[in-house]
Amino acid sequence: MPGFWVESGDVQADRLILRGEEVHHLVRARRHRVGDRIDAVDGLGGFFETSIVAIGKNEVVCRILARRAGHGESPIELCLAPALMKGQRFDFVVEKGVEVGVGGIVPLIASRGVVRPGSENKGERWKRLARAAVKQCGRSRLPEIHPAAELGAVIDEWRGEGRLALMAVPGSRGEKLRSLLGGEEMGCIGLLVGPEGGFTEEEEELARGEGVRFFSWGERVLRADTASIVLAALVLYEAEQSLAHRESV
Repeated sequence: MPGFWVESGDVQADRLILRGEEVHHLVRARRHRVGDRIDAVDGLGGFFETSIVAIGKNEVVCRILARRAGHGESPIELCLAPALMKGQRFDFVVEKGVEVGVGGIVPLIASRGVVRPGSENKGERWKRLARAAVKQCGRSRLPEIHPAAELGAVIDEWRGEGRLALMAVPGSRGEKLRSLLGGEEMGCIGLLVGPEGGFTEEEEELARGEGVRFFSWGERVLRADTASIVLAALVLYEAEQSLAHRESV
């Protein structure tokens, strides 16, 4: 069942307090009562199993029954950089990306992208969507939604973080993902996913020159939003399997 959001400052030794919209949602939408058990997350890695002890007009007090640090989080920190998309398709990528386990999202400004960052503050909307997805899927850490950036800037940032940078390309032009990840020691990965028309030759040359590793995903053509989620889930799965294998030998 979806959890509730608690600010880290409202978590005490044995109790926590829910406030604001969470109170309304708990009482009016979910119809909880004193004695019910609920889960709460703080977005910083804290996951709490609790029991409701008091319901007030503006706050709900819960007794902490168990703490599960890092609950629902992957040992691999994946930053997803999908090209900006039309309408609500990027909303979909944010929501589902959080659900599959990405640790951060960078809206990528690509040459063939049909969308450019506008004056409207979509960043706040995406952060709200990410927060709702964290509660829904049982994670404990809120992924960071970064400002939109161009390809070169994203790669530079990832290099400074020591992140293994990957670019997804259709067909057979890249390495096999399992082989690529099996030969790398990695704790954090960056995944670049292009727009509907793909990355330009110039963008691919830039990425290759900066040490980005290319992997292929087959012959089928996917929409950009579909590719972002499918490939993020695939990279996380293969990286987690590779890490588990290393730790077992």
